[in-house]
Amino acid sequence: MTAAGLPAGARSRGAWQTGIVLVLAAAVAAALLGDLYTVIVAIAFAMTGVGLALVPLTRSLPILFFLIPVRLYIDVSGTNIEIALTNFIFVGLGIACLVGSMLRSRPRLVGWEFAIAGWLLWTVASLAWTPEFVASLRGVFRWMMAFGAVLLSAQCVLRAASPAMAARRLLVALLCLVGVCSVVGFVQVAIGLDPIIKFLGSPGAAVFFPPIFLEERLASLNFNWRVGTDVQPFGPFLNAIEFGILTAVGVGSSLALAVGRSRLAPRWLVLVVFILASAANIACMKGTGWVAASVAVAIAFISLGRSVRRVVGVSLLTLALLGVIVYASRDILAQRIQDLAAREGGQGATAEALSRPAIWLFYLNALFIHPIVGGGLSTATLYGPIHWTRAPGGSTSVAVTLPTENSYLTTAIETGLVGLGLLLLTLVGAMVRGLRLARRSPSDPVAQAAGTAAIGLAAILAGNLTVDAFSGEILGVVMGVLVGIVVAANRLVPNQSSAP
Repeated sequence: MTAAGLPAGARSRGAWQTGIVLVLAAAVAAALLGDLYTVIVAIAFAMTGVGLALVPLTRSLPILFFLIPVRLYIDVSGTNIEIALTNFIFVGLGIACLVGSMLRSRPRLVGWEFAIAGWLLWTVASLAWTPEFVASLRGVFRWMMAFGAVLLSAQCVLRAASPAMAARRLLVALLCLVGVCSVVGFVQVAIGLDPIIKFLGSPGAAVFFPPIFLEERLASLNFNWRVGTDVQPFGPFLNAIEFGILTAVGVGSSLALAVGRSRLAPRWLVLVVFILASAANIACMKGTGWVAASVAVAIAFISLGRSVRRVVGVSLLTLALLGVIVYASRDILAQRIQDLAAREGGQGATAEALSRPAIWLFYLNALFIHPIVGGGLSTATLYGPIHWTRAPGGSTSVAVTLPTENSYLTTAIETGLVGLGLLLLTLVGAMVRGLRLARRSPSDPVAQAAGTAAIGLAAILAGNLTVDAFSGEILGVVMGVLVGIVVAANRLVPNQSSAP
């Protein structure tokens, strides 16, 4: 359909999207123009934002979703703040989508959606009592990416001429994202440590990774994907645990599509991503990723498996694949399991200082300071334990504040038990509703898409038990898109079921 043939509402949405993205692009460019890199990035950002705004949401959102690892970080001149321009595209389009919806009609929330709105409002309201306003404002902005992703993906499916096709495109984009990131992880292992360190120290690394944070890590080579001179896959993350969670989402989602009845993605793509994600999940050697994948696999079989023959076939294939991977990596896996056991259960001051239970107990004291409303976003680390790490060469030591390594604990400290409750109502509610819709409507592709999204959310919920990644700029968007698919299905499927 041409632009002239679009309805007036669609043209107005395009105008709003274009206008807001142009304003954001102009503001960022005017504030940050300086060196050649910044000029090139600002121009690329503006062109990309306008291009995505002019393309229908059903096509632009899957592209943007797939490209989310391309962050485009730049420093704010005269400050110690760095921002990713990709964030502005997501937040800008989310605001445009919200404004467009409000102009068309009065927004009406349905049941569980009030929890999502309450979660958003409470997150913003936490700015009123935070002692670190600037840091909390940045934290709110990161959460806005997740909220924007919820709104954009929900509107993408709800307002599409074919909701099933829109949901299919989002799921295919997710599979392609996980598959490409897994391949990148294998390339990282193949090229080795020295070329990776050289790249991370170059200006080009700012396309994917935050420069200031990266500079601190490079000073001590404190990367959890480095084992001596060897490299474990970490994909587009500096924290390999987050990579493990992303691959777990891929394992669970591809498996859900394999055991389900609806062909929401090409079978070859589902199989390839399942193999790549499974291999990458094991190769990154992160217990968190293993647990997240195991939870997703178990829920996928129990909740979505309907054909006994298909479930048995996929189960045998899964066991055979995992058996080959585990056998090929048996020595490395055995050593990694011993390391995990030593960290979590070892005795002595050093082991206790690094173990997650010890860190969690330390942070519990911070939770009791503001148990109901929290202390504000991005304030949890103010109460964290200090750990001294030897810099390369062993001549000096670097002080590092250990993070909570638990998203639920971080959320409770920063937004209180109220914020944690609203977060759980949103995410667990989305998972339960997605699975329920998939089971009740096995022939409805939108319902099956919601079930697949629920499996991905299960992996994210399990993975965040041992890492702080709910508001991560990549995983947060993935989480938001999955919730948005469930929101759309929750509105669409009952209407379709009742139709004659």
